[in-house]
Amino acid sequence: MSSMKRMSQALEVRPLVDQILDDDPEARVIVAGDFNAEPEEVPVLAICGNVEDTNNGDLAGRVLVPIEHTIPNEARYTLFHHGRGQMIDHMLVTRNLLAHYRGSEIHNEILHDDSIAFATYIKYPESDHAPVVATFDFD
Repeated sequence: MSSMKRMSQALEVRPLVDQILDDDPEARVIVAGDFNAEPEEVPVLAICGNVEDTNNGDLAGRVLVPIEHTIPNEARYTLFHHGRGQMIDHMLVTRNLLAHYRGSEIHNEILHDDSIAFATYIKYPESDHAPVVATFDFD
């Protein structure tokens, strides 16, 4: 059921991105947040709109690029679950923002495993998701 909800949310977000780009093809768009889906899962791919997935090269200017790809694999996770890091929080940007993109970080140094198998009675005040931070330079 949760997979279906994630997909239907993606099918609401992608048309909104397209509407913004219809109104202004040069709009700088960032879609960011907790997708509860890893990069290779359908909701993320649907929002990105990769040309390989649409088979329409005319849509290349509408592709959203995941900035987490610039972070080394071993640090690329925002949730720690069942002993494994998962990248489920994303920041997807239009290609016209890439010229201004300077880098990103995921502050996952203090994440605790959120799964029942590793649960303790200790309750942590911070989020179980690591923040994703991106730097852009518009000067």
